[in-house]
Amino acid sequence: MRRQFQTEEFRLGPVLLGISLTTVSTIPVFLTGALGVQIRHDLHLNAAELGIAVAVFFAAASITSISSGKLAQSSGPEAILKVCALLSVAALGGIGLFAYSYPVLLLFLALGGVVNGTAQPAVNLLLSNVVPLSRQGFAFGFKQAAIPVSTFLSGLAVPMVALTIGWHFAYLMIAPIGIILYFLIPKTQADKYRRSSAATGKQNIYIAPLVVLAVAMGLGSGAANALAAFLVSSSVHSGWAPGAAGLLVVLGSVTGISSRLLNGYLADKRVGKHLVVTAWMVGTGGVGYLLLMLGYPWLIIPATIISYGAGWGWNGLFNFAVVWSYPRSAGHATGITQSGAYMGSVLGPLVFGFIVDRSGYQLAWSTAALEAILASLAMLIAQGMMKEGSSRQK
Repeated sequence: MRRQFQTEEFRLGPVLLGISLTTVSTIPVFLTGALGVQIRHDLHLNAAELGIAVAVFFAAASITSISSGKLAQSSGPEAILKVCALLSVAALGGIGLFAYSYPVLLLFLALGGVVNGTAQPAVNLLLSNVVPLSRQGFAFGFKQAAIPVSTFLSGLAVPMVALTIGWHFAYLMIAPIGIILYFLIPKTQADKYRRSSAATGKQNIYIAPLVVLAVAMGLGSGAANALAAFLVSSSVHSGWAPGAAGLLVVLGSVTGISSRLLNGYLADKRVGKHLVVTAWMVGTGGVGYLLLMLGYPWLIIPATIISYGAGWGWNGLFNFAVVWSYPRSAGHATGITQSGAYMGSVLGPLVFGFIVDRSGYQLAWSTAALEAILASLAMLIAQGMMKEGSSRQK
């Protein structure tokens, strides 16, 4: 058997729970990016300081990702996810109620990052155990659609909330969802996980390709999260009105959701080569960043579609490829690769913001395109390493 607790029947409930938990754990940082114009104005921040705020979220997530993946692997994800649901309420509510200064904003974004870094490997493990292998591509695409769902809601928050009643209320409106999710998470199955681990043992993990994949995911996610954090600000700089620029995030989010679902569905129809497809998607996303680099207002819509659809539509397929390759250590393996994503997400917006302040958006988007190309190459290298490792083990 490739899965410890896997059933043959596809159940939509755990998948919906997974996307909901991922959404509430990621939305603090994407709200901060989409509401960046208003936050910078009220708190008197420059672009670099906004980038630091986004980086703090992902730095906190990176610190917790690997250890939480191991914990979920040994004790089961349910109890961990219950704690994450409650802490998400604290993070969102804290920003909405108390973030009237930069240090307070950083504090609650750090808490949100801890929630996200803990929740992601646990959700991955939960899905790998309850979803049949034949439907896992779609399930992980569905789960990763939570990211563009977060950006979709964040984009809507600009014209509907931030420009009407104030940006703090956007965080407050989302916060209660965590309480609802807490009661929807099933009771922990820790004893079941421990018995299974004792009976089957852990899978031997070939670490080297995971390290390369972590680097690849870091590069790709760094560029993509800079996109989420600065697309609105960049578009306003190019001549778009703030409200219309916020709707660009909505367009990109819808494109990203569709892309992740479609790629997950197609992954279930083929055998292997998931990382190769992922590499092509990341590289194509680099084209979108180059279009944004040109700065023409009429190019921003196609650039948004390409950047979100390809440059940020690959995450679900990537996670599925890792789980598919490490079926009995899904939490641990995705904890390693996810830590790379978080580190890239720390550096990506941070570097992007500093480049904008010193050299402008043109060089910043060019740097994002270079990151995407390097990420694509690293994924292909890791694919070759995994094939070589499999041959040696035969």
